Amino acid sequence: MKIQGSVAIVTGGSQGIGERICTALLDRGCKVAILDVKREKGLQLQERLERQYGSGRVVFIACDVTSNSQMKDSFRKTKETFGQINIVCNNAGIAQKNELALWEKVVDVNLKGVILGTFLGVLHMGQSHGGMGGVIINVASIAGIFPMDSKQSVYTATKAGVIGFSQGSWYLKDSEGIRVNCICPSFTETDMVMGLREFIRKQNPEYYDLMFKNGIISPEFIASGVMQLIENDNLNAAVMVVTKKRGIQFVKPRKSGIPKQITSKL
Repeated sequence: MKIQGSVAIVTGGSQGIGERICTALLDRGCKVAILDVKREKGLQLQERLERQYGSGRVVFIACDVTSNSQMKDSFRKTKETFGQINIVCNNAGIAQKNELALWEKVVDVNLKGVILGTFLGVLHMGQSHGGMGGVIINVASIAGIFPMDSKQSVYTATKAGVIGFSQGSWYLKDSEGIRVNCICPSFTETDMVMGLREFIRKQNPEYYDLMFKNGIISPEFIASGVMQLIENDNLNAAVMVVTKKRGIQFVKPRKSGIPKQITSKL
């Protein structure tokens, strides 16, 4: 897909990876709607980006991705502001310890927010709904492939769910003209990851050593991977893994149908 002249929605777009995705899109001539619960940071980012890229190319919309009504309103406002939607980046995510009072919020933001953003993307971009097709990028984590320690197992489960959901959405290319891809960053220099640094060091020294031995990657590098997933029309249901040591790699796609080792036992 040609990014220039397109319109993108980026959830969790006010900082970290989301902010760098917004900047990369604007660099390529896109208009961007920044969705985030952090109103002050979002408005500050909008003001800064407008100074850098000019007025009329950026809008901030305060939005909680766990709220159906807020998400629906945000997509509607984006279309009213820019006239169309071509790209959806479901980037919003949180990390919390496994606790009874916290686990549902992690699932709501990390997994249900991605599913809701994808469904709304189909409604606004899908060819059967009068749209022109488009691209949806879901931000997962390398933890969805190589699980973190047991104290982060809910986070791991949500990211594995995002990967499976993205792969399972391959059919949207034929039915709606929408490609769905997924990116799995390893440890990235964001407020969320660096905020967990001391917790990981105390709770799991081996994992901490692995984390910093392999290196921390920049949000800009993740954003460059997202641009590749958007621009390459051959990528659909692709799972991109980004690490400091190995750079950009792709997970081998799963074959459709029931595996032979299962069918042989039926």
